[in-house]
Amino acid sequence: MKNKAKIVIWIITAIILVLVSVGVVLGLRSGILSSQDAFEEFIEGCGVFAPLVFVVIETLSVVILILPCALGYPVSVAAFGPFWGFILNAVSTVLGSIIIFLIVRIWGKPLVDALVSKKNFTKYEKFINRTPLFEKLLAIMLLLPFFPDNMLCYIAGLTKMEYKRFCAIVVLFKPWKILFYTYGSQFFLDKFGHLWAQVINTINL
Repeated sequence: MKNKAKIVIWIITAIILVLVSVGVVLGLRSGILSSQDAFEEFIEGCGVFAPLVFVVIETLSVVILILPCALGYPVSVAAFGPFWGFILNAVSTVLGSIIIFLIVRIWGKPLVDALVSKKNFTKYEKFINRTPLFEKLLAIMLLLPFFPDNMLCYIAGLTKMEYKRFCAIVVLFKPWKILFYTYGSQFFLDKFGHLWAQVINTINL
């Protein structure tokens, strides 16, 4: 029964990954996942479902490392304001990190090899069998901006870290970085938004 359950989980996970891949390709081709303006226009066009749609897309951007996570921060501020933008970004990134951990526990190293470059994996491979040290490293990179924390969540799935321990670290440390990014986006839009709009208009002309 356990083997059958594992097979079912693998099949379901494979189907989800295929659907996600198709969605990512369509999103990139349409510009939604590669253009801030297109993404913002798409979100605002979703009406009352806009927060849910944003959470789904932003969660996928965390799980699929090839997508630009930073695209969501200015869009969330413009569409929902800094407070709700922060809440939605925090929910998305925490949820995405937990999904990463779970799918790596199911698929193992082949999935990590497919999504994490060999250079980056080699850099942190030495921490895999040193779980207490890796937990401290993960907490620091989740807290500080401009560090590859999503990539480390993939590697975390290969360690012996307990699921509850991983969730606690993500929930406690990651929102602070999201707070910085979200309000940083608000500051940028307030100070330089009009200049950026003029640049875009000039390019379009």
